[in-house]
Amino acid sequence: AARAGCAACGCSGSGGAGAGCAACGCGGGAASMAFVGAGAGAYTTETTYKYVGLGAGEFDYIAPKPGFPWLPILGLLALIVVIIVVIILLIPSTTTTTPAPTGPPKSCLIWGDPHFETFDGAFPSNFEEGEFWIVKSKMVFIQGRYLATPYTNGLSATNAIAVGGPFMRGHTVVVGPMNNGQILFDGQPALTHFPDSMDVDGIHLSYNGEGKVVDSAQGHLDKHIVHMDLPLGVHIQVMRWANHINVRITMAPRVGGQDGDCGNFNEIANDDTIGHRVAANECIFHHMTPIRPSPDHSIDECKKEHTTKYHMALKTCGASEADLDHEGPHKDCVFDVCWAGPQYAAQDSMMA
Repeated sequence: AARAGCAACGCSGSGGAGAGCAACGCGGGAASMAFVGAGAGAYTTETTYKYVGLGAGEFDYIAPKPGFPWLPILGLLALIVVIIVVIILLIPSTTTTTPAPTGPPKSCLIWGDPHFETFDGAFPSNFEEGEFWIVKSKMVFIQGRYLATPYTNGLSATNAIAVGGPFMRGHTVVVGPMNNGQILFDGQPALTHFPDSMDVDGIHLSYNGEGKVVDSAQGHLDKHIVHMDLPLGVHIQVMRWANHINVRITMAPRVGGQDGDCGNFNEIANDDTIGHRVAANECIFHHMTPIRPSPDHSIDECKKEHTTKYHMALKTCGASEADLDHEGPHKDCVFDVCWAGPQYAAQDSMMA
């Protein structure tokens, strides 16, 4: 049947192809049989071609690249965000709420060996050496370093003051005496000229000779005063002398209370106590002072063993023996003149 089909197209049965037979698909390529239905034979020949290019073919099968896994990555990112939010919610808040004031501002004075007039009007003294809390509250940290001087017969005087705490926004100020102390801000020398001033983060410091002299007879003394205008309305005035400092602190009491050598600021003088030592891990100063025992001097001892000096002290301080029966500036002045010298009477008078 196949040969008959080729003959019908003019092709030879041996596989040769004429021009007419090529149209039937008999010439050249491989032949295949296709069903054409009843009539002209059940099958007829049909030629197909497949391009394979040069050599083994120009085209090859390449597996399709998988798509980018967006959904798993987006899910992982969402999980990470949720974890971060949970951690933030679980971390305790470090926001510090400023306690409200509970009364008007008052002043605490520190002078001499050192003596105090507390915010509540008490007059304690601290003759020991070391670092002590002057003011300790939730927001305000003020510490004092008390050291003996060459002129105080082993008794301490206020050698330096350090200010820090949350209200200082991470900053600290340290002020020492003229001869062996410095003015430091965040541990670095500050106010190195006279006069001088600086402003940092709402903290204003100035260094000048401006200060009230209560006794006009002492107006000849040179004054070197550091003024600190600090947040929360805290103002500190430091009078720098050769070997010690005198300090005036003005501030308002606040919710939560406070303590320290300047008293607890509760309007009750009788419960103010002295001698609040600073722990090493709370010290604002760069180092702690070795603690040495302090001598136990008294006005009575001065009166018995140094009669001339005792009477000179009464005269220098404008005090009577009746003034020595109660705590106050006159008694403190007599003590200082007896055991430290008359220069303390002049310096102490500026703090009145």
